[in-house]
Amino acid sequence: MPGAGEGTPEGHELDANDFAYWSSEEYQAKVTNGGGMYIMIMRAPEPVYFDTCPTEPIFAAVNDFVSKHNVDKSRIFIGGWCVGATGAVNLAQAHPDFFDGIMLFSPRTFVSDTEAKAIRNMKFWMFSSKGDTYSNYAAFVLTSWNNVTAATTDKSQVRLTSSSLAPRAALLLNHYSWLVAEQDFSPAVTSQYRGLTTVDGNGKAITNPSVISFMTDSDGWVEETETETETESESEAEEENESETQAETETQPASEHSEKDYSELKRGEDEKQSSSVKTALIITACVAAAACAGVVFAIIKKKK
Repeated sequence: MPGAGEGTPEGHELDANDFAYWSSEEYQAKVTNGGGMYIMIMRAPEPVYFDTCPTEPIFAAVNDFVSKHNVDKSRIFIGGWCVGATGAVNLAQAHPDFFDGIMLFSPRTFVSDTEAKAIRNMKFWMFSSKGDTYSNYAAFVLTSWNNVTAATTDKSQVRLTSSSLAPRAALLLNHYSWLVAEQDFSPAVTSQYRGLTTVDGNGKAITNPSVISFMTDSDGWVEETETETETESESEAEEENESETQAETETQPASEHSEKDYSELKRGEDEKQSSSVKTALIITACVAAAACAGVVFAIIKKKK
C-alpha cells in the first residue's frame, strides 16, 4: 500500500516504486521452498489514502484473486509505506486469519497495543530512519515496535530495520526506507543508507537479511491460538493416566507450516489443497477507489 502521490495516474502504481522488480527471476528465486510469487499492486484516484479508506473493498479484491489462482494461503503478506502503512495495519488486524505477514515502511502512525495483539501470529518487519522528517521515529516506530514485540508469539519472527540516514522521498528527508526492501538489501542500495541495522524481537542482530526469504519461510513457526492452548491443557490433564513418553508425544506442538513457504495466509481447514507447490502472494501497493466501492489493481504474475 503506497503513500500519497502514487495512486492517480494509470500505471503510476508500477513505476512510482520498484517492487515490480520482485517479478524478475533474481527475486523469484529468493522465495523459500520455491513456487514463485504473485505481486498484487492496487491503485485508485487520490486524495483517498489508505489511512482513511475502508478495508473491505480492498480485502474483497484480494480474496477474489486468491480464490481464482493457485495461491498458497499460508503465504500471503501485505506491506505499506507512509500513510499506506496505516492501511496495511488496518487490513491485517481486520483479517488476522488471512494474512501471514506484514511489512511497514516509514509508518505515519503507530501500531496500537490492540492492533499488535491482533497481528501477534504474523511475521512482522518494519523499516524506518531515525532522521525521517515526516515519520517520527520515536512517536511512530518505537511505539509500534514496543507494542509488537510485547504481543508477538515469537520474537524471532519480528524484525526492525533502522538507519540514521536514508534517501529522501520527494521533499521528505530520510523517508525512503522501503528502497532497501524493494531491492532486498542489494549492496548498491544499502550503501545509500547510514547506520543501517536489522534486529529481531529479542534484540539479536540479523546479518545478511533478505525480506523475501524471511517472509516466505514458515519453518519453525508455531502459532499460539486458543485452540492450541486448550489442547495443551487437555493433554496435561491426561498425563496422570499415561506414561511420560506418551505425555511428551501428546503435548508436542505440531508444526502447521513445515513444508510450506511463507507469504500469504489463512490457516483454516479449507487451506488444504492438492497441489504441493503453490505461489505466494505479495500485496505491496493498494489504493481504493474514490468512493471505496471498487478497486483497480495490477497483477504481476511470475512462475518459475
